Order: sequence, then structure tokens, then C-alpha cells
Amino acid sequence: MFPSLDFSRFHDLSQREKFCRQFVSTLKEYGFVKLINHGIPFAQIDLAFAAARHFFQLPLEQKLKSPHPPTAHPHRGFSPVGLENIGAVSGYGSTTESPYLRDMKESYDIGSECDPLYKNIWPPAGVDDAFQPTFISFFEAGYRTELTILKALSIGLGLPEQTLGQLHAEQTNELRITHYPAVSRGDFAHSTRIAAHTDFGTITLLFQDAVGGLQMEVPPHSGQFADIESGGPYECILNVGDCLQKWTGLHSARHRVHLPSEEQFDGMVPERFSIAYFAKPDRAAILQPLLEGISDEKYLTANEFQHMRIAGTY
Repeated sequence: MFPSLDFSRFHDLSQREKFCRQFVSTLKEYGFVKLINHGIPFAQIDLAFAAARHFFQLPLEQKLKSPHPPTAHPHRGFSPVGLENIGAVSGYGSTTESPYLRDMKESYDIGSECDPLYKNIWPPAGVDDAFQPTFISFFEAGYRTELTILKALSIGLGLPEQTLGQLHAEQTNELRITHYPAVSRGDFAHSTRIAAHTDFGTITLLFQDAVGGLQMEVPPHSGQFADIESGGPYECILNVGDCLQKWTGLHSARHRVHLPSEEQFDGMVPERFSIAYFAKPDRAAILQPLLEGISDEKYLTANEFQHMRIAGTY
């Protein structure tokens, strides 16, 4: 059983400092933590999952009317099964050599409506008219929650409370809705729902259904993956990304989505849905350590680092 923290304690001034220290301590140990009462309303989560299910049930030709470009940038729109190759970056920072596993998923990527560089790609009128307003609203809620969480992290790390939030003022974040179709258990011999990887940004807020299959590398750098039991869609699993690791030394959590361990899934593994909010630094932010005792050979901007990491995934 992995730790679950009640984020409402952050809003109680008598508990705030103790909570923030526990929050950071948990991330130091595992690279991730489960959060309840994180700030995104349950009703909004329900609407988002219902919208995701509705969109992915559309015929493929309808979904392809809002296609992801054939290159990694901009990271927007619908990607059918097989378009993205997370296996191409799954070995980043690892000495393990193994054949790439084929990812079995389809996804939809969304950014801020205020992003001056990359515009969103939405389903055209008449295809799924509820999709755009639902996920614009969810993106905005995710950003508000992100800023509060970054304040808690700053306090727990002993930094001025606005330190991390000030590096995320431009909302260069991404929201990804993912559908993992039902598959035969036998297909997992040469494929996976998503290959082992770390996230490129600062933190990821993951919401998922109860099907299971998420695994984290525990302990860090061990090569051993542990099943992370799903607490359902209202639970948020927060994991550290590469940029936060560079800034603070907190471990960037290596994770994957593989075969659920539940014995009742005999023969066919049911479909799975998840919504991930990737909090990313402003593009010009320098990935220079914020704490003493952390060193790096070269300080990239967040934009340079993101482009380096995502190259080859499409």
C-alpha cells in the first residue's frame, strides 16, 4: 500500500507546514504520491471521463477529423493506436537495453487556449460539440490546482512559496485524455499499454478509472515495477517529472501501464481510461538547480529540454 495524502490539510494553516514537509518527504522516497481532496471537483471529473468515453466511442473516421500532426510538435489533437512511440524514449536515463514495446492506446492532447505558440486542435462542429468546452474547463481547473500544489512543494522544500509557481505563469501545460482499448492478455507478450518512461515536465496529475495497470518503479532505479492500486477517478496520482528533478533533486518517477494484476481479467483485459494533466515550466525557464548540492553539466531552457525529450516519439 502506497501513501495517500489529504491535500485539504494544506488549507488548514495549523497543519500546512507539517503537511508540506510530509508531501516532499513522500516524493523523495517514491517519486509519486496519491492525493485526495486535491481541489478539482468530483462533478468536473465525472464530466471529463464521460466526455472522454463519448469521444473515443466515435467511429475512427470521425476522430480523425481532429488529427495530431505527424510530428511531435505541436502536441495537439487525436492520435490513433500506434501513432505515438513512447518506447522510443522509454530508456532515457537508463542503461537497460531491450526491444521497444508497441504501445496499445489512443489519445487526445490539449493545451491552453491562451498559448501563443501552439493552437488547440478541436473536433469540428457536429462531431462532438461537448468535447471542447468540457476540456477547456478541466484544463483551467487543472492549472488552478497545479499552482496550489507548486506552492505546497515550494514550502516543503524550504523555498519561498511562490518560487515554483512563478516558473509556470504561461500555462505551457498539456492535458492528455487516453483510451486503452480492450485487449487479449496474450497481446502483452510483445506489447504494453504504454512503455516505461518518465514524464518530461514538472509534475503530472493523473486521474484514472478502476481498471488498473499503472506500475511505478519502486525503489527508484531498481528496474522493479510495483502495481499502484487505483482509488478511482477522484483520486489524483501525482508524480515528479524530469524538470522538477533538475530543479530540486526529487526523483522523476519511472512508470508504465501494463497488464493489470487482477485475476478476474481472464482472457480479455477491459478498456481503460485516464486523464493526465502535465504541468510544464514556461518555455524560457532555465532548468538550473534551486537547491544547494545539486549539480548539472549544462543548464537548458525548459523548451530546449522538452524538444530533446520528445524527439522521435512521433
